[in-house]
Amino acid sequence: MISQIAEMRARLPQGTGDQALESYYRMLEELFEKDLRLAQLRDDSDLLLRAEGEAFSHDPRLQLVTSIFSNVTSQVTGLTKAILGVRQEGALTPSVVDLGLSGIARGSLYFGLKAQTPDLVAPLLGEADAIFDSTKRALQIIDDVAHTVEGNDETVSVEAVSEVIQDPKVRDAALLAVQRISPSGRRGFDTVSVSGGTKSPAELRPSHRRAIRESLDRPVISGDEIEFTGQVREIDLDAFRFELRGIADHQVRDLRCAYRGVEGVHPRKLLGSTVRVRGLVERSANEIPRLMSIRELTIVRDAPEQLG
Repeated sequence: MISQIAEMRARLPQGTGDQALESYYRMLEELFEKDLRLAQLRDDSDLLLRAEGEAFSHDPRLQLVTSIFSNVTSQVTGLTKAILGVRQEGALTPSVVDLGLSGIARGSLYFGLKAQTPDLVAPLLGEADAIFDSTKRALQIIDDVAHTVEGNDETVSVEAVSEVIQDPKVRDAALLAVQRISPSGRRGFDTVSVSGGTKSPAELRPSHRRAIRESLDRPVISGDEIEFTGQVREIDLDAFRFELRGIADHQVRDLRCAYRGVEGVHPRKLLGSTVRVRGLVERSANEIPRLMSIRELTIVRDAPEQLG
């Protein structure tokens, strides 16, 4: 466009160029201020989000902007924890993950997220690299899951999400993250677009939020019904899940269990207790059960007092 403006100006009578080309100058200014800034934002980010709605028709309230960013960073941190595994349980916080806000473009609220190498006081060997790699992976997974669920805002296909993420714990954390990033429709914005890499943005709406919540309630909708006895460990209160370990079955060492909707379940009482569970199971490629949607739960032995 710059070369075209220069060529047009050279052909105009002397002294009339600036006035005649004023509209083109405005277009060029808009290109530099908005489109170029957005392109830079996209290039500098691992994940780009855009919130749209009435709240952003003018300058948005600072409280709204900071709460959206705080919510997103919390979801990324939770997913990073799940990817890292139990060795980081409780030790990882948003300040350690230290996501960088690549920038904000006015109009709709655009903001880019980029994984940063954490500044740890006394990092263990490879710990900083592991957190960085897991954070980068978490941002990629959020993009993948958002694009997977985008096509149907009434029902989330557990099978489709399972093809993207096989690990049930990471999958739960990813779905929970995307659900909470999706707009509720009650804060002045009704669409959140998620994009990373070269894919077009996935648009998330309040209906996606509801559909994901329902899929988390009953993650296994088909499969064989089976019964296991084991000890309850690592309860995830947000996702209504716990890890069942010490299972008396030579094939299964541990099993992730979804307990939402099961009557009489009190997480504080469950932790450390021995239980018998029955429900539908999802199996891995080698046919080993890895996730159960519980239909019945019975406490066989209460937890030791020190775990209460």
